[in-house]
Amino acid sequence: MAVLTQQQRNTLESAVKQARRVSEAGAWNALRAFAVDNPEPFPHMNPEQRGIRNRLRSKARLLGDELPSSGHQQIDQLTYELAYEYWHKMLFAKFLEANGLLMHPDGVAVTMEECEELAKDEGYSDKWDIAASFASKMLPAIFRPEDPLMQISFSPDDRIKLEEILEELDNYIFTADDALGWVYQFWQSEAKDTINKSGDKIDGKKLPAVTQLFTEPYMVHFLIDNTIGAWWVSRNPGIKPPVKFEYLRFLEDGAPAAGNYEGWPDRTAEITTMDPCMGSGHFVVSLFNVLVNLRIYEEKLSKEEATDRVITENLHGLEIDPRCTQIAAFNLALTAWKFCGRYKELPEMNLACSGLSPKGKIEDWVKLVGKISDPVQKTRLENGMRALYAHFQLAPELGSLIDPKTIKSDAFTASFEDLLPTLEKALNEEVDKDVIERGVIAAGIAKAGQILTNKYTLQITNVPYLSRGKQDTHLAEYCLKFYADSKGDLATVFLDRMVETSHKYGNIVSVMPQNWLFMQTYKQFRVKLFKKISWAFICRLGPGAFSQISGEVVKAILAVFKNEIPNKFNKISTLDVSNQNNILEKINELTDSS
Repeated sequence: MAVLTQQQRNTLESAVKQARRVSEAGAWNALRAFAVDNPEPFPHMNPEQRGIRNRLRSKARLLGDELPSSGHQQIDQLTYELAYEYWHKMLFAKFLEANGLLMHPDGVAVTMEECEELAKDEGYSDKWDIAASFASKMLPAIFRPEDPLMQISFSPDDRIKLEEILEELDNYIFTADDALGWVYQFWQSEAKDTINKSGDKIDGKKLPAVTQLFTEPYMVHFLIDNTIGAWWVSRNPGIKPPVKFEYLRFLEDGAPAAGNYEGWPDRTAEITTMDPCMGSGHFVVSLFNVLVNLRIYEEKLSKEEATDRVITENLHGLEIDPRCTQIAAFNLALTAWKFCGRYKELPEMNLACSGLSPKGKIEDWVKLVGKISDPVQKTRLENGMRALYAHFQLAPELGSLIDPKTIKSDAFTASFEDLLPTLEKALNEEVDKDVIERGVIAAGIAKAGQILTNKYTLQITNVPYLSRGKQDTHLAEYCLKFYADSKGDLATVFLDRMVETSHKYGNIVSVMPQNWLFMQTYKQFRVKLFKKISWAFICRLGPGAFSQISGEVVKAILAVFKNEIPNKFNKISTLDVSNQNNILEKINELTDSS
């Protein structure tokens, strides 16, 4: 696995931080130059420009920017959105080009040098402009062509500043397997520091930045090897796996330390995995690399066939931050193309943002029900849409904790499942471009809701760490109401939630803090878990387990649980590498099977 060195990470961090500052200034300038904040459009603007301006103002309000009676539209949220989209369109283009995957619409991979020549012939401002255009066409689910933000260009001065940042980065950075994972961590790092220093309670707007924590590759592979790996070798004794499970631990009798995974399916095709806090997709991508090779071996599939089936059938992920969700989707797409050795159209991914809430007026959402001849059914769906509107208002703070099944349905109110067709068709049937963003949100809520209502063979994640004392009122009250035993930290609340969404005999697997294993605050929670599920494997990492966190700040464990009522024959395997001084020493201990 090719990973960034510390020096390369530092270089990337400096570049991303600088890019955020430059892109936010550029976005602010571009939106003001388009009169988005003005009460009236500029006199010289043509009808098409005025239409885009109106759509941008509408999108600003959906994002939470206010429109005072003076008509001066606020654009703070819209500015951030444009800054993110503009920089990442360029960044993703560079990732594609460095991996030989930046495709001309004619189906030929092109380099940045070739883009420079093409830009002159095809009317683009420069090579980065045309490269970003190619990238957006390859990734329509990430960069939507109909999004009004995609119609906005930065001034030459602001664009050139971003281009220079990219030009100064070494090409190797864009081919390293962990680079995309660090990108969003660095994008949020200054905001995270500011929020932590403020001492403010953490609400939905602050939550993504504060809880961003890059999951080290060794943690990801240890947990996958001791779940998927342990299952596979148990089902295929004496056969060399088609994937190297270097972290797989065994007992003295030769059995996997984490158990034999009784109750799991016998075929990889039937295993469903879900990361409810997927961040930039580290677990999802690593699972993909394992599962495609297992399915090729078991089903004699081609690389392309295995890729499509794993994406469609095996992998699921949710993330509270829509921007991080984009990075995860790109990460999986890039990984799939690199695995296939070429660009190919990919099936729709089961990755979604769980932090979307209905924006705008409730009446506009009720209108999505449309014309229905049966008055009773129409009333039922409209009441259900009102309930959904209220239920998902806390999605930006709750993310994957939100449960669509708790929308109370009866003879007069539709359930979430009944509303799914309405939500899914909203994007396709919304013809008014001024309000098309509502359809995008509706479709996103539908997708996230479907993933949230399913149960999974394997749930695997690095849970968000946020103590109860730092949570804002809405989040703290929700955790108290629904997760009273685990409410002390968002990390344990998520563990509690994953138990609820696990298949019988499914596994709940996580990187998480160790303090809940012994603190009095969590006694009732520990008792509940000992009675309700089987503890399979606890690995204590101790301090220094994360390369970006020094000293004693976070002491983590790697935990594997099974959704099965324990009995007297259950065994808990444990491993302690907390005395190892650094990550390299911890890895050596984790891979030492002696």
